Amino acid sequence: MAAPFVVIGGGPAGAVAAARLAQRGESVVVLEKEAFPRFRLGESLLPQSLHVLEAMGVLEEVRARFLVKKGAQFHDDASGKATRFSFDGAFDHRYDYAFQVPRDEFDALLLARAASLGADVRHGWTVTRALASAGGVAGVMARDPDGREHALDTRFVIDASGRDALFAHDGRATERLDGLENTALYTHVRGMAREQGEREGDVHIVLFDGGWHWVIPFKDGRSSVGAVVSRAWMRANAGVAGDAGRDADHAPASLDRLLFKAIAESPAMTRLMNGTEVLWPARAAADFSYRVGRSYGDGWVAVGDAGGFIDPLFSTGVHIAMWGAFEVVPAIVAGELPAWDARVRAGAGMFLTAVRGFYKGALQPYMFTENSRTYLRRAITSMLSGDVFSDERWTRDMRERLVTLVGA
Repeated sequence: MAAPFVVIGGGPAGAVAAARLAQRGESVVVLEKEAFPRFRLGESLLPQSLHVLEAMGVLEEVRARFLVKKGAQFHDDASGKATRFSFDGAFDHRYDYAFQVPRDEFDALLLARAASLGADVRHGWTVTRALASAGGVAGVMARDPDGREHALDTRFVIDASGRDALFAHDGRATERLDGLENTALYTHVRGMAREQGEREGDVHIVLFDGGWHWVIPFKDGRSSVGAVVSRAWMRANAGVAGDAGRDADHAPASLDRLLFKAIAESPAMTRLMNGTEVLWPARAAADFSYRVGRSYGDGWVAVGDAGGFIDPLFSTGVHIAMWGAFEVVPAIVAGELPAWDARVRAGAGMFLTAVRGFYKGALQPYMFTENSRTYLRRAITSMLSGDVFSDERWTRDMRERLVTLVGA
């Protein structure tokens, strides 16, 4: 079996890459191991991703189905301070909004759009390994839903396999990010009180002593809630966890205890959670931040989480995936993957430096200062909106400021 392009994975990165290829008239096969819809984290989009949705022809459908997000609110339990960043305060505010999206619905919408444009989408297909050529990749071996093995020869493979990071793991090219060995505990709830008007769809980030919480509201009345806690916090609460640290996937009661212990430690989160109904047992994801040493080679490229993942503090995962996948197609065609890789790494590096600055406490004073200078506040707002891949003056300046703050 042969196809000019094979995409491994049908999440946002894979769907965007496949749609972009199909729009160019290319033949593309998408191999997705799971059945859609399926649950994923990463439910808060950023404004600078919306041009991708518009180019795919799904922006209006996304607008009709999901809750509009106009800003981000940060709350600090220690100081009692709160601040809001409205996306219309960014330097580039052509899109001054984004969306809060349950990922099962959103991912299914994107992949269906890729199929409608002509991509051959195959669910239940698991890629087992790459097929090597002289100095590169010539295809993949894949197992179909009936367990039969197939060799798919191809001109180019786009690895959008998410945290499986198929090519990176095979090449032993993944590296955990020091200082970000955190655990996310999360669930969905119903009945959380909301602000009205343009603030209804804001994402809320609550800082507490053990880490931070998120609240992401959805259009149907549900909210995604979670706590990102440090390894030290998990160790300190081992007695609360019971077996969760040893067998997180099979200890929902222990995970519930951990999540609600984290909520109880935060006055702001306790208020937000008052009167809510928990819809399913807590789940966990541990040690999720990593970088990839090499993200492309002869006949292949890794996009989205397959090329690295940063702590979700600033809702960066889906944004990097969609932006990188959208831009990688013309880069493949033009033979400009080194330049594409440099831009992706520069943008992701800016997010990573900001995350580290936040955890070290160096960024908060600038975020919570009431009389913050207009330029600096606009720069932070621009970063929060996802405008990190440009080479504008503010971007270069913000990178330098963050490096100075963090000491990196």
